[in-house]
Amino acid sequence: MNDWRGGDRRAVKCGRKQGWAARWVRTMAALLPLGVLAAPITALAQTVTPDSDQGADAEAAPHQLDKVTVSGTAGQALLDTPTTTASRLGLSSRETPAAIETVSAETIEQRGLRGTVDALNAAPGVLAGQLPSSPGVSSMRGFSGGAISLLYDGVRQTAAPLITRDFDGWSFERIEVLKGPASVLYGEGALAGAINLVPKRPDFDGRATSLLLGWGSFGSQRYGIDTNLPLDPSFALRLVASHRRSEGHVDDTDSRSSSAALSARWRPSDAVEVDAALDHYEDDYDSAYWGTPLVPRAVARDPSDLVRSSNGYVIDRALRDRNYNVADGTQTARSDWLRTRLSWQIGDGLRFVNEASYYDATRRWLNSETYTYDAITGLLKRGITRIEHEQAYWVERATLIADSTLGGRRNRASIGVEFSDGDFKVPRRFGTAASIDPYAPQRGLFPVGDDALNFPGAGNRVDFDSNTRTASVFVEDALDLTPRWLLLAGLRYDRVELERSVRDYNTGVVTRFQRDYDPLSWRLGSVFDLRPQTQLYAQYSVAVAPVGSLPLLSLANSRFDLTHGRAVDVGVKSSFWENRIDLTLGGYWIEQDDIVTRDPANAAISIQGGRQSSRGVELSVSAALTRALSIDASVAGLNARYDALREAGGVDRAGNTPPNVPERIANLYASYRFEALPLRLSAGLRHVGAFYTNNANSIRVDAHTVFDASLAYRLPFGEIALHGRNLGDAFYADWSGGAADQIVIGAPRSVELTFKVNL
Repeated sequence: MNDWRGGDRRAVKCGRKQGWAARWVRTMAALLPLGVLAAPITALAQTVTPDSDQGADAEAAPHQLDKVTVSGTAGQALLDTPTTTASRLGLSSRETPAAIETVSAETIEQRGLRGTVDALNAAPGVLAGQLPSSPGVSSMRGFSGGAISLLYDGVRQTAAPLITRDFDGWSFERIEVLKGPASVLYGEGALAGAINLVPKRPDFDGRATSLLLGWGSFGSQRYGIDTNLPLDPSFALRLVASHRRSEGHVDDTDSRSSSAALSARWRPSDAVEVDAALDHYEDDYDSAYWGTPLVPRAVARDPSDLVRSSNGYVIDRALRDRNYNVADGTQTARSDWLRTRLSWQIGDGLRFVNEASYYDATRRWLNSETYTYDAITGLLKRGITRIEHEQAYWVERATLIADSTLGGRRNRASIGVEFSDGDFKVPRRFGTAASIDPYAPQRGLFPVGDDALNFPGAGNRVDFDSNTRTASVFVEDALDLTPRWLLLAGLRYDRVELERSVRDYNTGVVTRFQRDYDPLSWRLGSVFDLRPQTQLYAQYSVAVAPVGSLPLLSLANSRFDLTHGRAVDVGVKSSFWENRIDLTLGGYWIEQDDIVTRDPANAAISIQGGRQSSRGVELSVSAALTRALSIDASVAGLNARYDALREAGGVDRAGNTPPNVPERIANLYASYRFEALPLRLSAGLRHVGAFYTNNANSIRVDAHTVFDASLAYRLPFGEIALHGRNLGDAFYADWSGGAADQIVIGAPRSVELTFKVNL
């Protein structure tokens, strides 16, 4: 047997099917005539009277792309800020017929949001959890995990849950959340939306350096540096680095993470700009916390009502700090990402953008991840898991963007191609560990040796090797039908080729298979200016998603086609009171067909034919009420359900709610900056509704509300801030853990003192 820890196995395969690239060049050429998707439509009757205070210019082109800076006074609206996640045409949020939420670097800093988990939980309608196998896994609009694409600077990878980490918020200029199907932009898997982590980039505004130091509860420490260095008017460098460590609020759960990004920007002429960046990230968790198991109420020493289960099991508060992982448990990750971007303004209204990146990562887990209470022995039965990821991935995307007129109306269009290739090697080992007393755990060590004695049985000692190649062509068009009415359309065709092998060392069986997919995704939307600063929007979109993670697709699931999703978005976006208030109100419906279910005639056979859906309403408001007082508020309500789903034994789950999907999320955050003192006081409430941990809905986690507050004092050279989190010391959970009957308990009350220095 080969040594499955060997580093040379990460090399990207050189073998390719003959003629693969040539076929997609021909496909692109065939689709070129679709560059303009919108057809002329009869002008809308001018039935809406513009605001009286806007004068004769009220109908002047409202679709402006000016960058805005908000200082708490009247000015330009946040909705006019361009977004890179929802379109490649440079559209602002106001021009986009979908809900887009942005968490800026300023918000991350003011609220003391340490990582992407904190930042995503600050975004309206989003729930992010600290599941150890996927730190930062998210849920929104009734879907979670692989239904949400994770982008890094606009580049996505297959199977987002494989690469999610709790990246430090210090690294990012902003985090954009696009809600609703996004396959037309990013391919398969973006069924419920996309999260784009936008890193800080060099600029030419001048030299600047910031330092961050932080200390807090549970032995937490945080350090960061951010330095921007323009070397001349055409070349600039930026270095952003950070380090975090913590002893954790659960026994023996020390963790460390570090990140560094070196980026360069070069402008050899007014028409050409080149960006290059190298990002490094690593983390290390000692015997990570995988959740707290349920125990019988009669056994619990301090039973809580946090969880309600059909068998009467509860979460015992007395176990809040207990860790049941093996004492030498390990969870580590390392990744390097090389990114390049070339932007060339070919001529008036014509621009070419080429983006290329290479990603390389290794991850390792050696843990006891699952714990089940045994009513006979009174002990916790434990499983052990040994998994390694060796992942290499490259992607090349070229886009031609035009801004011209069509029939006298402004027309923005793009056409492009994208090629990607990913290798993914995964040794996986599963076994059992010694049972332990939940109240006096002797945790033991992970067994030594990679043999059938430690990992017995078929399927428990296997190596997976996957290669996923994708070629795509996409087009997008935004046409101003009238000065008030914009039509947006997009189309994307993907060719996905998957090759996979599975070697079972316990049985000696080697299985190889391959599968090709040819999905077509599209969207059609419209934005109408009801008033100059008030837009109505509507969109219909079609998306696709695999029945499981493509790199980990099993032989049984390889016979299934991609699932298909469709969605409707409608809503209104408005800025008023001299642009002091931005409001977005929207409703949506998403349906996913062809999920795997059981044959009604034979429950032993899995088929495609299941269906799940969600519908809901979201409201978000950002208000600068005075120069000193600002408020951000949001509420999201949804109804998510399985419309058709049968599981093993023919059990009908229709009408049940998918796991880890709260149907109510609300945020309220206020910040007040004193006029007479260099002081800022901030406070916020976050409410997350109840959710279930399994398809059977037999385990229900209660809703929770968490209160945070911050006090910041401005200095001539920086700021010192005290952040308090969960100040009410709520006993709550935000995700299910290694199994449905394990609950990830949130951290108790904590504080952190940070000191930022501007040099």
